[in-house]
Amino acid sequence: MNTDETKEIDEIKEDLPGEEVTEETAGLPEDEISGDTGEVEKALEEEPEAVKEETEDSSENEEEEPAEPAKPQDYKQMILSFEYNVKNSEEEQAFRAFQKKYVYKGNIIKTILFGIVSLLFMISYIRYPKEYLYPVLTFVSLAFIFVIWFNTVKIRKSLLQALKVLENDRYVFTLFDDRFSIETILDESEFDDDEEIPVIKPRIVEFKGTEINVIEKPDMFVLILKKDTIYVLPKRCFEDGDEKVLSDAFKKHLGENYETGI
Repeated sequence: MNTDETKEIDEIKEDLPGEEVTEETAGLPEDEISGDTGEVEKALEEEPEAVKEETEDSSENEEEEPAEPAKPQDYKQMILSFEYNVKNSEEEQAFRAFQKKYVYKGNIIKTILFGIVSLLFMISYIRYPKEYLYPVLTFVSLAFIFVIWFNTVKIRKSLLQALKVLENDRYVFTLFDDRFSIETILDESEFDDDEEIPVIKPRIVEFKGTEINVIEKPDMFVLILKKDTIYVLPKRCFEDGDEKVLSDAFKKHLGENYETGI
């Protein structure tokens, strides 16, 4: 290699910093060398932008990750829970309390009205003893009074007879901040091995928006929903403090719809 060739290589090194220059590179035409140099410089310029875009994309992905949905706090705040069963005698007390509150008043009004009618017919018969229609109408009015109270007793006895088979069933009552639930516990021993056990969803009742009346008796709470469904919570199944917690919760949410001593 002569002195002129060495000088030419040194000049190319100065023009292309960082790139190894060999004799083969030195022998290339200037346009090819400058083209390669342009591609190298372009790659060096584009590389930071690609890294920057990749960093921005990763940051956006991190920001777009959905936040975990908030869990409903009111339903999860359980206050108490207990298992219980209802004896047939307790069902009878509860249904008597229900009838006293919703049935007896109407029966008493009807009894008074038919009693007045029968009395009027009786007075008319005394005044006109030859009118045999008056004693018949008196008897019919008294018969209506009898039927009213007889049906009340008959309905109660029929219901208790139907509920007797459920006396050994067990349930779970759970009280939350703004609602309560009642769940039936199925006895798996009553089903065959190859028989599918049905799933019974618990009855969930919210204090707001539901017509609820509660009657507290010395040995039970009677829950009446919409004047047609009755639930009995025997106090014999309570743990220490449960009675007061339930009583306070019903007073707080129900106000005048909570009563005692019926």
